[in-house]
Amino acid sequence: MLIITLSAFSLLIYGNFSKNIYDDLDDLLSSRAEGVANAFNTYYQLRKIEAAQNGREFNLPAADEPGDFVKVARNWVEAQRKDPDLMRTFVRIAGTDGNIIVSSKAIPRMQQLSKEDFSSILDGEDSFDTVEGESVDGKKLKLRLYSKPIMDGERAIYVVQAAGPIDLLSIALNNLRLILFVLLPLTVILAGLPGIFLARVALSPIDKMINTLKQITAENLKLKIHIPDTKDEMARLAGTFNDLIERLDRSFSSQRDFMHSISHELETPIEILRKEIERALKSARSPGEYQAVFQAALKEIDGFSKTVEDLLALTRLEDGRLLLEIKKVDLTRLIEEELNEIRVLAEDKDIDISFYCEETIILDGDGKQLKRLLTNLFDNAIKYTLRKGRVIVTVRKENKDAKITVSDTGVGMPEDEIPYIFDRFYQIKKSRRAKSGFGLGLNAVKAIVEAHKGKISVESRVGQGSSFTVYLPLSYPA
Repeated sequence: MLIITLSAFSLLIYGNFSKNIYDDLDDLLSSRAEGVANAFNTYYQLRKIEAAQNGREFNLPAADEPGDFVKVARNWVEAQRKDPDLMRTFVRIAGTDGNIIVSSKAIPRMQQLSKEDFSSILDGEDSFDTVEGESVDGKKLKLRLYSKPIMDGERAIYVVQAAGPIDLLSIALNNLRLILFVLLPLTVILAGLPGIFLARVALSPIDKMINTLKQITAENLKLKIHIPDTKDEMARLAGTFNDLIERLDRSFSSQRDFMHSISHELETPIEILRKEIERALKSARSPGEYQAVFQAALKEIDGFSKTVEDLLALTRLEDGRLLLEIKKVDLTRLIEEELNEIRVLAEDKDIDISFYCEETIILDGDGKQLKRLLTNLFDNAIKYTLRKGRVIVTVRKENKDAKITVSDTGVGMPEDEIPYIFDRFYQIKKSRRAKSGFGLGLNAVKAIVEAHKGKISVESRVGQGSSFTVYLPLSYPA
């Protein structure tokens, strides 16, 4: 990139400088030719006035005293010869036939213009050309030639030509090319070597990160990347990697705990189910006894089925593969129905359930998933509320949302664990010691809320209870 940038910069400088010096030479030549043309016009107009005063017709200078015209033109040329800006320029005046009438002293021999170019000049067009020439001492040179016609009405009567060598211009451009050719690689070297060194120094923390990351495995997630004390992108990158590793560590730990918990929780009911079935098969039983065995088995199977269903629904929700069936849902009625079903569990622990709603609330949502959301919230509140506690459920409209609040007087949660309670398989270990559940309920709640474009928050204190607040849009966003 440095080479490309400097090359483009050098080409820009060279092109601009070349254009400027050629433009300056062209301006100089045109200025000198204009001076000669003005001198001729002055002479021409005086002669014309004299002829009119004498009552005779004025002929062109070539026919009427050409020597006077030549003298006027030569005097102007000689008067300007010592001008420093004009010393290396030459002037000559040609007739319409192309023959030279007068010229500067020691003017070099120049290549004649083609008939087509000279004809266009006689038509009134100025012309800049680069022609070959030869100095009086026989030295080859290139000349910049400016041709300007002197018009009498719509016809040319003479052509003024000013020329100047461009050898100095070529020398200046060659010197500039040489300087740029030397400076370009020198600049690249002087800037590139320190740049390589600085890049290696700046990127060395990444090498350390790579070496550390190569050592990290599923069994070694406690290893952290060193965060450089630079407060720049490297430090943020290292911090981001550490956050990622920490989340992975929590995820793996949660899954290990889940596998341990689910294997422990399922081991006993499966063993009981197996023994009950074996006992029933060993000897003949009455229909009532068979029915009792089947009912017990069915109850255990329903529990297994609910767990599998929760896992499947949760996975689909998080992956975005569960298509919600959005319909108008009577949220107030749905909450009342779920509370009536959950009261049986509340009565076993002598828990009081209160429900407050000022008006019927209708919203757009998937009734089946909203029912799952409410069931998990209510079950969670009753599960962790102590005997003779209280659960309060309120629902009301707030702006364009339905606000659902589920508060309990349970054991609460430590503040440092609240950010993780919605993680899959996560279970509070310090204050909640329920034997049932695999840490799926709140994760499913959050997934369902987000699928409905809502949000959920929680406030909790150890020993004082918890309060979950859910906001669901009344109109499902398109």
